[in-house]
Amino acid sequence: MTMKIFIFALQLTVVLGMTLAGCGHQGELGIRPSSDSGLTIKQLHQNWSDYFISYSTRIVVFDPIGDDFTIQLGDRWVLIEDSKQLTSIFKRLEVNPRFDSKDINEIIDSHGNLYGYIICASGDLVSFEKIGQKTLRLNYIPQRSPDAP
Repeated sequence: MTMKIFIFALQLTVVLGMTLAGCGHQGELGIRPSSDSGLTIKQLHQNWSDYFISYSTRIVVFDPIGDDFTIQLGDRWVLIEDSKQLTSIFKRLEVNPRFDSKDINEIIDSHGNLYGYIICASGDLVSFEKIGQKTLRLNYIPQRSPDAP
């Protein structure tokens, strides 16, 4: 019985640690900060036409057009189709105290292949599932009601 409690506590610690670190993630795929590459929200915005950009609640996903990798999303995502729409989304998200546009993360697999970029509110969970050789399914789980209007 003591071992079961220890294992449960360990699992709970891992989940809480991922949640408190920002966008948590699970699975063989993951996210890593893009701070090493120096990528900024301004650069993503200026080059918006190089990506399939999708938005849901408090998360924005940038999937590069023309690469070999695909990010599959559910039906609750909105495809951003122009720069004005992207500007509107970022203005909406900036009023959320849990959203930091400087926290850009790379979506990568275990081999270091880049699938795209993700920006989401801290505390929300993102899970990944590899569903093909070069395709992943991204699931987004907001942890609370949106803090922004």
